[in-house]
Amino acid sequence: MHETYYKIMQIDIPYAGEKVTVEIEDERVNKILYPNEVKKKDEEEVVVNALKDPIDKPQFSEFITDGTLFIVNDATRPTPTSRVLALMEKELEEYDVEFIVATGSHREPTEEEFEWIFGDIYEKRKKNIHFHDAKNDEMVNLGTTERGTDVKFNKMVSEAENVVAINTVEPHYFAGFTGGRKSFLPGVASYETITQNHEFALEEEARTLRLEGNPVHEDMMDAFSKFTSDVFALNMTLDRDGDIHNATAGDMEKSFLSEVEVAKRLFGVSIKQRSEIVVTAAHPIDVNLYQSHKALENGKLALAEGGIIILVSQCPEGIGPRNFYELMASMDDPEEVLNKIEDEYKLGYHKAAKIVELCEDSSIWCVSELDENKTEKAFIQSKEDIQTALDEALSTTNGKATFLIEGGMVVPMIESE
Repeated sequence: MHETYYKIMQIDIPYAGEKVTVEIEDERVNKILYPNEVKKKDEEEVVVNALKDPIDKPQFSEFITDGTLFIVNDATRPTPTSRVLALMEKELEEYDVEFIVATGSHREPTEEEFEWIFGDIYEKRKKNIHFHDAKNDEMVNLGTTERGTDVKFNKMVSEAENVVAINTVEPHYFAGFTGGRKSFLPGVASYETITQNHEFALEEEARTLRLEGNPVHEDMMDAFSKFTSDVFALNMTLDRDGDIHNATAGDMEKSFLSEVEVAKRLFGVSIKQRSEIVVTAAHPIDVNLYQSHKALENGKLALAEGGIIILVSQCPEGIGPRNFYELMASMDDPEEVLNKIEDEYKLGYHKAAKIVELCEDSSIWCVSELDENKTEKAFIQSKEDIQTALDEALSTTNGKATFLIEGGMVVPMIESE
């Protein structure tokens, strides 16, 4: 009787700022998914060309004036804001401009995060830097969308004559894509506005890579249409290494849609079939469970029914915004969670709905710094380390494993579906 020997494959998984190498027989690997590799470009050239040749707007150098307000992303997004602002600083030197960090419903950035966002210009511009507080800042009511969302934006933004919005475009599990209109909703919207908009995430049409017919996206665009300030947008797409690959500036919607097409090519990855095991690494959105959940949503697109999905995410800040977790922790059964959401929606409940829907026919495991008791209350099993989790999963099935190395961005697309 002949024994069959398989080659051992080593796969590097990002975790806690490092790469953890796991081993698996190559026969058991379905696919290793990264964002598609593209030719490197000169970041400065890409950004400067976009600013000089915007869509339906004057050049950036002609657009900015004293009082121009820049909307930038917080540290939960991979947007290389500091590198972009460094390229803009020469144009900005003679102007007194303001900056606001579009935190949406997130917390205030830490000092370290402010320094990461603004880089070398932080100390120089510090007195002109603000952050959005969705619950406490004064808001201006701009009307109501067709879907009934009350459009309330930060007063500082609403009253600015000129606004520059800096964004990156990546797939998003219920808005279709990040970027563009997200600077405004949820970026600088009231907590009430964000809650009303995000409830549409419960609808089937709210899913990754989809804009047409997506109620979240369409409601965001409707809300933005109420905004009367002059907006100059810079939308960018990053490559798999986080370097700027492409940029389009000018009109917010047109520049956003242009980068959407680039993002589809970079982040949509074809695979022939689903697999029984999916390992999805959340880095660089692994700050907490709330943000890391996006890696689960992309990972499930490659998961066979009844399979095991392993979330790899450090979660140094724990759970994150707690509404979604506290709902799950208060219930013994996933069906009870869904019933509660149907009765009363609160911001974050869409994440609870997505998690319990996934665990109804699959198993969710995680490797993180989260307390085991906390993950169990969210219907997630904690595992000691990545290799242990993988070995245990492989022992439960004869099937194969798919690996999402950047689970928050790469989107598996099944060729047969």
